[in-house]
Amino acid sequence: MNSSVHKFTPLRAGINRRAVLCSWVCAAFADAALARTSDKPDLTPGRVAYVSSGHGFTLKNGRKIRLGSIEAPKMAYEDVRGEPLATLARKALYAIVQNRILHFEDPVPDRYSRIKAQCFVEQAETKEPLWVQGEMIRLGWARVHTWQDDHARANQLLILEEAARANKSGLWAEPYYAVRKPETIGAAIGSFQIVQGRIIDAALVRKRVYLNFGADWRKDFTISIAPKDVRRFTRVGIVLAGLSGARVRARGLVRSQNGPILYLNHPEALEVLPN
Repeated sequence: MNSSVHKFTPLRAGINRRAVLCSWVCAAFADAALARTSDKPDLTPGRVAYVSSGHGFTLKNGRKIRLGSIEAPKMAYEDVRGEPLATLARKALYAIVQNRILHFEDPVPDRYSRIKAQCFVEQAETKEPLWVQGEMIRLGWARVHTWQDDHARANQLLILEEAARANKSGLWAEPYYAVRKPETIGAAIGSFQIVQGRIIDAALVRKRVYLNFGADWRKDFTISIAPKDVRRFTRVGIVLAGLSGARVRARGLVRSQNGPILYLNHPEALEVLPN
């Protein structure tokens, strides 16, 4: 009698554990599905309530928008100093979006609970919507800044930026925003910069690509591209291993590791220029 009870009880307990495990798994999937639904960016058109910077604003319904693919001068915040012309850039964005209905495309949520997106404003005088990012770049109040998950219309933006820089429009008249040289970029570590120069050597070390701009990799400027990201460049026709001697323009956050370095993970951040 006792033995039969002992044989039966573990089996019953096992069934219960499987049932509980199944319920947990089902609940986890349900929660994940709900999270995906709730995390889906709200693309409902809206009007601006407050412009916080040259690339950010809050809509009247409370949604926070960060203009994708561009970087305007940073405003002062708490104990962080603002960048030159930040207030003028914010005013420029306000003039574009004030009292207009805004539409959004290519949304990407970011870690600050904002929606990064391409933004368009309706214009009463024309049926053609105005592309906000394009206008900010054209007027020279922002620079192109793409991310791996946010590089919509990058080529168009780069063309507009080139023209604004040539005309010294907006922030391009300020030396603070000048395109940097590899020899002097070390002074700008910790900030977003555009660097232009000639690659001395393209090296492959443990499948990671290093684009070296000086003879001493321990102190000279370098661009580093991880193995998992190399194929993204290859797909658009950039053969990284063949860039020795090439003139390039790269952009991103300048860090410090054996001298100044840029870690690139998408090809839109690297322009190969005519020699």
